[in-house]
Amino acid sequence: MDLYKIGMVVLLLVLCLACGKEEYDAPEEQPVYFEYHFINHAWGYQDFGWLVAGDGKIRSFEYPDSYQRAMHGDFLSLEQLQHHVEQADSIIGEISQAVLERKKDLIPAAAEGEIKDFQRQGADMGVGVFACYNYDPTEDAYQYILLSMMGDHQRYNSAREADKLVDWLKELVDGYSYY
Repeated sequence: MDLYKIGMVVLLLVLCLACGKEEYDAPEEQPVYFEYHFINHAWGYQDFGWLVAGDGKIRSFEYPDSYQRAMHGDFLSLEQLQHHVEQADSIIGEISQAVLERKKDLIPAAAEGEIKDFQRQGADMGVGVFACYNYDPTEDAYQYILLSMMGDHQRYNSAREADKLVDWLKELVDGYSYY
């Protein structure tokens, strides 16, 4: 009987290992961590913004071609984020890797915040959105996290870390955003 029990334990271990989920290694470099995007359809069309790329460069775009717009909680693929970077045609600044690392560390907590206060603020103002991307290995994709939306509609992320990121992003490219 002891051999039978040992055999069953070994068989169960083998089955567990065979059915176990394979570990996924996150990509070493995430193409985009932070984004500001402004769109206005009133009195002429405006569509511009900037990205904080994985290399620390702040890249701007204007009237991007086939830009993947996302809502809070949506997932974008690595290819979609790379496409965003390709739409950016100018480098308007750069941040050090040390600063980028500190700000990236706030993203997971910001992802836990609730989106609050959908309010209509006006008309013809457009909408400016601050967002970040949080890699999710179970989805093998990057989750779009709304930090703040201002303009015709106002929303905000309740996480304290989201507030910190919005304040930093506003200072980062002062004068290049409508907020």
